[in-house]
Amino acid sequence: MQSRLLKFGQRISELRQKRGLTQEKFAELLQYSPNHISKLESARTNPSFELIVKIADALDVDIKELFDFKEQKNNAELKEQLYKIINNVDNKNLKLVYKIVNSIYS
Repeated sequence: MQSRLLKFGQRISELRQKRGLTQEKFAELLQYSPNHISKLESARTNPSFELIVKIADALDVDIKELFDFKEQKNNAELKEQLYKIINNVDNKNLKLVYKIVNSIYS
């Protein structure tokens, strides 16, 4: 249960940051204290269903997206997965991967 609560808090933090919201601004939108949001994001408190609904509304996402933990990967995991992809791709697709990545950073 605790690991799911931690993943939930991390997911809230991730979605909040993607929208450029500080904990303080997010708390203001939800009409909760910044301290409560901090506890929520660090899995030190359980959210009520009412708060979950408010969070989804404030972040403009479906409630189910708050529980989509599959996207949660740290930078080391992402780099490891990219390394595996690059090492296992054939030459034709390697050039395609390079073009895609290069177009992002050009």
